[in-house]
Amino acid sequence: MVPSTQKPVSEPVDSTDRHTWDAVASYRAAVLIGLAALLLAVGLAFSPNRNGRDGSVTLAVGGSAPGKLSQDEQLRRAAIGTWQDFHHGKRTMTLREDGTATMVVELTGIKARLFTPRLQLDIVWSVEDGRMKRRTVGGTPADKVAFVNRRAGKQVAEPILELTGNRLRLLDRDGKTKYDWRRVR
Repeated sequence: MVPSTQKPVSEPVDSTDRHTWDAVASYRAAVLIGLAALLLAVGLAFSPNRNGRDGSVTLAVGGSAPGKLSQDEQLRRAAIGTWQDFHHGKRTMTLREDGTATMVVELTGIKARLFTPRLQLDIVWSVEDGRMKRRTVGGTPADKVAFVNRRAGKQVAEPILELTGNRLRLLDRDGKTKYDWRRVR
């Protein structure tokens, strides 16, 4: 029997082999670090809190959601904050992460004199099937909130037409009226 002249693959025998193994190990480490950096960069690019320069997300309703979060969850997270529009007066809506919200309606002129200059609605909200759902649970003045609830209903489910860092467009249940909310900084 002739003794084998091949060196075992798992152990370097001389210093030349040791340097080769060190180079291979360094190369593998560099590749793994590069892959980790790439995965981190891809994860940050699709993170709902980092898509826009202002930390917002831009989603088109009906598209697929990147990452592990559902599209509804991405929309919900992106909607958190304070928004204003000017539909029948100045409306300021603050959507909080815990699912509660406040909408303050400031009326002027004859509307303010006949109804109230300021109406505050306490709301619970969510996003389901690409719709922003809001339900009024209280507010002040209580008699005016009760009047609004009787006339317009206590809850709405408005399709989200657009949600960017600065704009939230919702479609009224009439299918025609579009509410154009702008983010307040």
